[in-house]
Amino acid sequence: MPMAVLLKHLGKLTANKVLAAGSADVAAVCERIQDETALKKAKTHPFKILVASENYKRGHGKRSKLKWDPDRDIVQALDLAFSKSSSTVEPTGKRFLVAVDVSSSLSSVTHGSSISTVAVAAAMCLVIAQTEPDAQIVVFSEGSVRPCAVSSDMTFMQVAAQLIQTPGGSTDCALPITWASENDKSVDVFIIFTNNQTFGRKNPADTLKTYRQVSAT
Repeated sequence: MPMAVLLKHLGKLTANKVLAAGSADVAAVCERIQDETALKKAKTHPFKILVASENYKRGHGKRSKLKWDPDRDIVQALDLAFSKSSSTVEPTGKRFLVAVDVSSSLSSVTHGSSISTVAVAAAMCLVIAQTEPDAQIVVFSEGSVRPCAVSSDMTFMQVAAQLIQTPGGSTDCALPITWASENDKSVDVFIIFTNNQTFGRKNPADTLKTYRQVSAT
């Protein structure tokens, strides 16, 4: 069974007792989804592991009536697989500024999924911190931008805790670009995580264009 298919059907396999607690089948599945070589061969992005993990921990399907009791060993294996799967992401060597909108957006669910926005933001921040040697992560809301202490040796839960420590407010997606300009930050790639409309006075696209023009001089 391909890795992607296995990850997608862990809940169904558990519900149908194919994966019974303490069984050899569970041990085999745990070993496989933690196998760094297998993850790399299947080109399994950490985000796919996150989706599989969050869906499995929920204990029921999104639309179906299927229910299961999450197996503790499988849950632990998925957590380890997430950490190991960062090796499948190739670094670009570019200078990154990753900005996370910590307004009310972080209390919502990511569009098209059942995963919280804070989980998505934390996962992607951690992956970038682990793969890109020159990446800075900041949080922004209500007219302010603050550096966020995310390092490659942190766990997913530690990163999520860092993000939710900052109080929320309104969303202005131009703020991180303005902050980079005002603080003389050299940035090749801006990544802004938000699921909200931007309410700032400046258009983020125009702000980015101005930043590029100034940094090129």
